[in-house]
Amino acid sequence: MKIFPYKRVHVAERLWVKVSNHFHYSDFGVRDTGEMRYTGRRYIASNTPGTGFIERESESHSYHEFVRRALQQQRRSYLRMLLGREPDFGREIATVTAALQSCDDPRKREILECYLNALSVARSEEKLQRIVRGIKDRIGHHSNKYLVSVMSHYKNKIAQLSKDIHAVEYHIKDHYPEPVMQAYADMVQAFTKMAACRRIWHHNEQRRDHFVQVFFDLAIFDFIRSDYYLPLLRDSFGNCFYLLPDSVLVARSSVDFDIVPLKTLTIVSQELAIEEPVDVLSTRLGDAASMIRIPDLNLTYYFNHVHAIVNFVAAVDKLKATL
Repeated sequence: MKIFPYKRVHVAERLWVKVSNHFHYSDFGVRDTGEMRYTGRRYIASNTPGTGFIERESESHSYHEFVRRALQQQRRSYLRMLLGREPDFGREIATVTAALQSCDDPRKREILECYLNALSVARSEEKLQRIVRGIKDRIGHHSNKYLVSVMSHYKNKIAQLSKDIHAVEYHIKDHYPEPVMQAYADMVQAFTKMAACRRIWHHNEQRRDHFVQVFFDLAIFDFIRSDYYLPLLRDSFGNCFYLLPDSVLVARSSVDFDIVPLKTLTIVSQELAIEEPVDVLSTRLGDAASMIRIPDLNLTYYFNHVHAIVNFVAAVDKLKATL
């Protein structure tokens, strides 16, 4: 249990620095160095290491509020640290280890094993990042060649770990032939346009208003590496649905997930006739123009656009044809 926000760490000969005990958020293992500078898109980490989403451009005020709420969870708080509400590699590694002991699905086991290996590497990198931050604070505004050389030493270690984690991650492109990956890339592109719709509602019979606004994004799950990131659908129950080239990961947590073959899923879109009265649509859905149903996952979404939704379903059908 962490009690103090800092601890003194011996980092070099006759050199001790104050190192923060708070979790250090970063996009290590998620994307290569410099990708954010190239795209300008932020990585929004969740409370589970190796899982999060890439912020997309949007004119939706509600989406910006959603992102801000996610970022607020990353603010340093002594109370959150004391109560163990910050991400913790030790806790996550123990959780994955326990999940592996009861896992009998070969494919799920492969993902969890890669995740466990990636967590071990990322744990070392996160500790080094906190040390680097402590050295920077020690340097302050004064030039000190010795401290700079020590900091460079630790940065070189981080660079090596960047190569190490790339070797242990679950790489999607290594598991599928080129035709499937090309169809997957087309599907991801179509999904991106669908996710950009200003309004997406999930139909939830357990809610009083039945329709809850949700957001789709490109994301990463359990350090799974993909050139295109993973399309992520959310529902209003807190479940996440990650689209792989041949399946859907129905994730309730980082270790509690099902792998549903894409080939077995029925995904249909339907345009809503504006002139026809639709009793189930409340005033909040006055601009709903289309819907998607995935009966096997008990999912129904409404959108305020049509073409992007139809094109996405067509792209999914083309992908299924390659499987």
